[in-house]
Amino acid sequence: MLVSLVSIAGFSEWTVSSAAAELTAPTPGQLQVLITTSELVVGHNRFAFGLLKDDKVLNAASVAVRLYDLRSQEARLTAETPAHYHKLEVVEQGKHIHIHPDGTRHAHGGGTDVHGIYVAAITFQRPGPWGLEILARQGDGPVEAARLTITADEMPRAPAVGAAAPRSRNLIASDVTDLRQIDSSEPPDPRLHQTRVADAIAQGKPQVIVFATPRYCTSRVCGPVVDVVRTLIPTYGHRVAFVHQEIWQAGSPLRFSPTFEEWRLSSEPWIFVVDGRGMIRARFEGLTTRAELEAALRGMLALE
Repeated sequence: MLVSLVSIAGFSEWTVSSAAAELTAPTPGQLQVLITTSELVVGHNRFAFGLLKDDKVLNAASVAVRLYDLRSQEARLTAETPAHYHKLEVVEQGKHIHIHPDGTRHAHGGGTDVHGIYVAAITFQRPGPWGLEILARQGDGPVEAARLTITADEMPRAPAVGAAAPRSRNLIASDVTDLRQIDSSEPPDPRLHQTRVADAIAQGKPQVIVFATPRYCTSRVCGPVVDVVRTLIPTYGHRVAFVHQEIWQAGSPLRFSPTFEEWRLSSEPWIFVVDGRGMIRARFEGLTTRAELEAALRGMLALE
């Protein structure tokens, strides 16, 4: 449901923000935005973010996103869209739920107050700076707002939807003596390390490829994306190759893995849905839910 459109007093400045999971200026008592989408480009975008106030995450609020053209002296409102709240299926009672290869589940030791993510569909007509205003209301409370400036790039850096996926020769389980060399999950999941991207494409097999480094996840909203991907394997594993690629090179958390660099990624996590012809059909940057990913996967498989 769209937040009531009312005038918000006290906002005259735009706060610049361009990095994934970056906080707007931490003014006490004001709404803050945790952005999980760093790459925004001309055309259609999935803009995902969390909300924070007084260091508390706002879950399941009614949220709208306003888009402003900042080229003239007065910012001009050009679009408004609802931001839908997607609940994370692998968070229960404030705990990340880890699903083992045998299907058993256990809660991670550390708690989380991030139970979901807000997602808005935003379209930029040109490259350059744009203003975003996030309006949020919890229950019958007042409408609160945060403003930030983002930059839309002319072209994506990461592989775009409709482009050919890089034919990567990623390391797999048979290349290492210990799976922990290529998977920082605890414990590592061998099901995610059986297939090279290039081989799956050569065999005409669709793929879900997740770039993430669970052990070194430090952002509040980087999220359990590998666990999200794992939940799909029992249903789709017979038709789809599931591949996990770490960000850092084995044995060195200071050097990016060759596959990560080959895909020209500058943030993490990322998930790509690739069809049997090796074409990218969907991509997700940052925290992603099973519902979003499964919808894209099912849509791709329907065309196979």
